[in-house]
Formats: sequence, C-alpha cells, structure tokens
Amino acid sequence: MRYRDKKTQEILENLDPTKNLDPDDFVYDDLFSGSDILDLIETLQLNSNDSTVSYSFDGAQLYQNKKSDTWIGIWVVDDYSPGARYKKKCVLPAVVVPGPNKPKNPDSFLFRSFHHVSALQRENNGAGLRVWDGLKEETVNSRVIVILNTADAVALMELDGRVQYFSFLH
Repeated sequence: MRYRDKKTQEILENLDPTKNLDPDDFVYDDLFSGSDILDLIETLQLNSNDSTVSYSFDGAQLYQNKKSDTWIGIWVVDDYSPGARYKKKCVLPAVVVPGPNKPKNPDSFLFRSFHHVSALQRENNGAGLRVWDGLKEETVNSRVIVILNTADAVALMELDGRVQYFSFLH
C-alpha cells in the first residue's frame, strides 16, 4: 500500500531541476508517471496514509457467439505496485449487472458503489477514514481518492452517458 507514495517521491526526485537529469531518460512506466496524476497528488496534498482507487466498468461475454450480456464494475486499489494491483485479491468487485440485455439505466446499478466511496470521502469531516497502519503501529486518517474511471468505448457510453458508438467500417 506504500507503492504510490514511494513512486511519486522517486518521480519528483528525478524531475528535480537541480539534479541536472536528462528528461529524455525518464521512463513512463506506471499511471503515476503522468503529469496529470502528479498535479492531482500535489493539488490534493496526498500523503502516505491516503488511498487512491480506480473504477472500471465493462461488459462480459459469458457464452460463445453471444453479445455481452453481463456488465461488471470493479474497484482497483492503485496504491499497490503494478505487479500486485490487478491480482484477484487486490481487485474489489463493485457491481454485477445480469443480462440478458445491457442495463437501460446503468446509473441505478453504479449509484450504491459511488455513494459508498462518497461516504468514505466525507468521514471525519473529510479528514478520511480511520484505519490501523500496521507499519506505523498507529491509527491514521486515510482519504479515498478516485483517480480514474475506465471503460472501453462501448462501456464508456454506459458509464458517462455519451452518444452511442457506431462503426462506419462495414
């Protein structure tokens, strides 16, 4: 759970102009390498106690030769290293929308999950959820920050209400 903090510190040290490092040597190897995420971390003044998560929503084809009939939403804890972040034990199920058809109003299924995260963000007047830090051996406040919402082109329409995707290549 300390990966994000270590990685951002490493990146900020490498970007330090006093070190005379060649910017062309910088390796963009993780989502925390991007300037937008680094700006967000700086703006929100995230610390090692805070947690970052991403939400992903997509359809799943359960049977061969059949359209996607089940939609699945998951939470990914981004504070784990990329090697652990996407392992089954680190991915948190958010919602499963059964078929046979895609949801007509996906917001009705997504609401509970995002409402829960919103409630966690308001804990202790926004100071964060009180959690036990085993390394520090103390209780700390951990803010939960959603940094990404991801989906493929078809699921993105369902997630944020964009216009329907049409393929003009027939």
